[in-house]
Amino acid sequence: MPTPTEADLRAIIQLRPDAAIEYLERKGFAITWNWHDVSAASHARAFTVAKAARLDVLQDIRNALGDNLEKGQTLRDFQRNLRPTLEAKGWWGRQIVVSPDGGAESAQLGSPRRLATIYQTNMQSAYMAGRYAAAYEARETHPYWMYIAVMDGVTRPSHAALHGKVFRWDDPIWQHITPPNGYNCRCRIVALSEAEVQRRGLKVESSAGKLGTETLEAGIDQRTGEIRSETVTTLDTTDRAGKRVRFRPDPGFDGSPVQSHLMDDVLLRKAQRTLGEPAALAEVQQVLLDPVRQKGWEAYIDNAIALGRPQGQSMAFGVLDAADLVFAQGKGAQVQSGIVFMSDARLAGAKVRRHQAAGDALSAAELKALPEQIARPQQVLWDTKNKTLLYILAGGTERAKLAVRFNRESYGKVKVDDAATVFKVAMQDIASGLNGGLYEVVR
Repeated sequence: MPTPTEADLRAIIQLRPDAAIEYLERKGFAITWNWHDVSAASHARAFTVAKAARLDVLQDIRNALGDNLEKGQTLRDFQRNLRPTLEAKGWWGRQIVVSPDGGAESAQLGSPRRLATIYQTNMQSAYMAGRYAAAYEARETHPYWMYIAVMDGVTRPSHAALHGKVFRWDDPIWQHITPPNGYNCRCRIVALSEAEVQRRGLKVESSAGKLGTETLEAGIDQRTGEIRSETVTTLDTTDRAGKRVRFRPDPGFDGSPVQSHLMDDVLLRKAQRTLGEPAALAEVQQVLLDPVRQKGWEAYIDNAIALGRPQGQSMAFGVLDAADLVFAQGKGAQVQSGIVFMSDARLAGAKVRRHQAAGDALSAAELKALPEQIARPQQVLWDTKNKTLLYILAGGTERAKLAVRFNRESYGKVKVDDAATVFKVAMQDIASGLNGGLYEVVR
């Protein structure tokens, strides 16, 4: 398995690493014991290092990566600068550590080799998320994407088989093979125009009928002996010699940059440029309802609940109907984009605990269903007091009431439209609000 050189990492994109820095800085944190405890979807939005059970240690490692990128430093700089901090906090060397369930085991914490793996994996992921976002924004002029592998003697055969393969940007294969596809993967993608494809005589392929799934061993719990497995998406293809090859990403790498903060940024910019245009909103909604994106949303929910406290994270999960957007603007609302974000403060924290105590909080399963639910609400109302759109979502004798407010929540450096509250209400309370003039029917 090859180890990327500094030149490999810096060659991933030919741009300043601003997007890569932002990708790292805006990730939340996830506490994990084994690396295979966290899904590939979780890694897109949460920074985690196995057996780094303290948030301050995770923050130190993530900050060191971001600082390294900003200053254009090397792996050796990263190791040299971070080691004293980790040693001072006791996260260094082989130690007997106690797992969350009380079991003890010998584990390797910080080491030069461990830091090299952390550095290489996170740098490659950050660069490729930035490249994916840039390619997505250029998809109208450069609608074809080519997979590029480093063709040397240590490249994985299945990665080499994809070298030079071209698929349209919207082929579902890119949700599964966008690099990195394993530890120390050095592959990348490049975007091509129609003219470039024709000039170079390239064949545009399709993954239709060639995708499958395979369950692979992800790792073994060293204390319990439990074998962990993960299902990944596979692609049947041929190498340059015409030999059949099955490509499969390694366990933990079957994720997609479409689940990341950078993709939220791309969607937000598009919606702001085309504010209220039905076709643009429909395109954004299609991305948010994509099954791979949905896995990212579910991982976001799980991580927020598991951590139990907000980290200042947000994720786009819904889109306003164009008519609802126009209605809100008519009421004086300063609609920012029509994309609805969910802060993790709505998933963990004091307000959530109050709703749980009152018995009207949504379950994790109900929260995970919100992207589909807000796309097909049972009713949309206007709250005349709070100046919010209310999406009444499907349920039994109770309904979920999701209030969308405008120009309030900060997402990075901008204001966005977001879910102010989401909880269960009785139908009679909705009827009472309508009869009393508190609510106005939108549709």
